[in-house]
Amino acid sequence: MASKIPRIAVIGEGVIGCTSALQIAKAVPQAKITVLHDKPFENACSAGPAGLFRIDYEENTEYGRASFAWFSHLYRTTKGAETGVKLVSGHIQSDSLESLKQQQKAYGDIVYNFRFLDDRERNDIFPEPSKHCIHYTAYASEGNKYVPYLKNLLLEQKVEFRQEEVKSLDKVADDGYDVIINCAGLYGGKLAGDDDTCYPIRGVILEVDAPWHKHFNYRDFSTFTIPKENSVVIGSTKQDNRWDLEITDEDRNDILSRYIKLHPGMREPKIIKEWSALRPGRKHIRIEAQTRKSTASDKEYTVVHHYGHGSNGFTLGWGTALEVTKLVKTALGL
Repeated sequence: MASKIPRIAVIGEGVIGCTSALQIAKAVPQAKITVLHDKPFENACSAGPAGLFRIDYEENTEYGRASFAWFSHLYRTTKGAETGVKLVSGHIQSDSLESLKQQQKAYGDIVYNFRFLDDRERNDIFPEPSKHCIHYTAYASEGNKYVPYLKNLLLEQKVEFRQEEVKSLDKVADDGYDVIINCAGLYGGKLAGDDDTCYPIRGVILEVDAPWHKHFNYRDFSTFTIPKENSVVIGSTKQDNRWDLEITDEDRNDILSRYIKLHPGMREPKIIKEWSALRPGRKHIRIEAQTRKSTASDKEYTVVHHYGHGSNGFTLGWGTALEVTKLVKTALGL
């Protein structure tokens, strides 16, 4: 199926698209790879997150383990100012012991220093502590630095980036590509044409000026702060099946009131930036290769689907891209 020089198109310039393209470029150095994206990166879902390592579902543990090893490598070898990767510690509180034990099962043996706080620690640190709290140390990868770092590595590998809205996989194949990687995030299912299970998870974060705040701090999984290099992220909303992006006073007041109750020392913060995006929700991440035939030209090609990471794109993307790369090599007969 493949031409002498394989031509590969990656749809999506976010963390999943760039991670996929980089691993494929390393594994198939003879390939000509083009990353297609429909908007400037600063408007993409991957541009805003603080990227704290945390896994929602135990089924994705091994993907996270592979990503953690990659972040560890970057932390040891490259300046964080370039990669956006740093090592941070912090806490997640909850009245649900089961939810925190589930976190322990999902990534407790991957991160550093995972443990449950005792009563003295909870009462010292938090004004209104939940019944239970975990502590751990892990990597965070700032989207506005980490993804551009990946893009720079890709440009060094002669990967081409082109802003182009993709409405049809067949059309991309007819443009001369042997393999197409569908990293279209929220729109991955629509582009696939056979998957209506993707849904938006609306998120809003506020970036505030709080240089003294060095630890991440969560109550359950939607009220949190995560330190970035030049700001602290306060979040979030997690609203399923909402498509609107406008940030309202209701959003701001909701996020701030929840967090300040958790941490009164953050009251009246200086907000320096706001960001909203639609996370790509799906019950399970889709990693699947399909052989297709263009209806216009009868050309046979392979599409590898790689989308549906929800809130865990930064945590899981390197690991899931390893699986995608195996599928690409198989499609090319390598």
